This record gives sequence, C-alpha cells and structure tokens, in this order.
Amino acid sequence: MKSTIIIVVILLFCSCNRKSGTEKNLPQIREVRVENFDTFIKKFYSDSIFQINRIVFPIENDRKIEIEYAEALKDSNNISITKNNNYTRYNKSNWMMLTTNQTFRKDSIVIVDGIKYIRRFHKTEKYVEESILYADPEYIFMTVKYKLINGKWYLVDYQNELDNEQS
Repeated sequence: MKSTIIIVVILLFCSCNRKSGTEKNLPQIREVRVENFDTFIKKFYSDSIFQINRIVFPIENDRKIEIEYAEALKDSNNISITKNNNYTRYNKSNWMMLTTNQTFRKDSIVIVDGIKYIRRFHKTEKYVEESILYADPEYIFMTVKYKLINGKWYLVDYQNELDNEQS
C-alpha cells in the first residue's frame, strides 16, 4: 500500500511539472521594446560614440545613382550631360560626426551664418527621413534616413549636397 501511494505521489508531481502539448507548441512571444525616436535623435546628435555605433556602414552617396539616371535620361532624350563618376562612400574611418544646433528642433527654422535653414521630419512605415533645406530658394541641402532595426533606430542613408558639389 505504501508503494502505491508513493507511485501516485510521484506521478502527480511529474504531471504537474510537465507542460501540456499545446503549450509547448505555442510560439514564444518575445516583447521587443521600441526605442523612442525623439530620445534617440537627441542622443545621436550629442554623443559621437553613440552616433558611430548607430550607423549602418557603408553608406554610399546617391551621386552614383544620379549619374546612372542622368545617363539614362541623356540616352532617351538626346541630351548631353557632363559625366562625373565620383561618389562618396562613408565608413567608420571617414565619417564626420553630425551635430545640430540645440535650438534646431523638429520641423523648425534656424539662421546660421546669415543662411536660413529649414529642418523637416517625414515618417513612413519603414523610415524616418530628416531633411535640412536651404530656405531661400528652398532646396534640399541634406537628407538623413533612419530605420528601426530590432527595436533600435539606426542611420541607414545620408545624402549631403556639399558632397555632390565636390564630386
């Protein structure tokens, strides 16, 4: 009789610790905490080590794409275009830290050295795009794209008009 009670207790103990078959087959839900973009951008522009670690390198300047587009346009419209095959490829060794004036907030206007700049943010499903524009006349000076990867924001594309002018 004692052995029967011991066996029943052991079976009850084993069955209580065992997960049911359906519970085993459920996918493990892992909560990914999404980083706040405003907190990220503030730290990104103020901490050089944080910045360099939140950039997906290498970044190739779109000048190469612009040249290919210009070539296709020239061929289709019989237009002569000066070809310049130079483009900038950024990596950790040639990256210059991006900084911003503390008063230069989201969707704002600031005057630096007598030049008026406009800063705009545009959110899509995949990216947050930051554009810095000259105000008079208005045209894009710099574009930076950020992408959410595993719950953290990263700079994934950087275009600077000055780089294109130097090419």
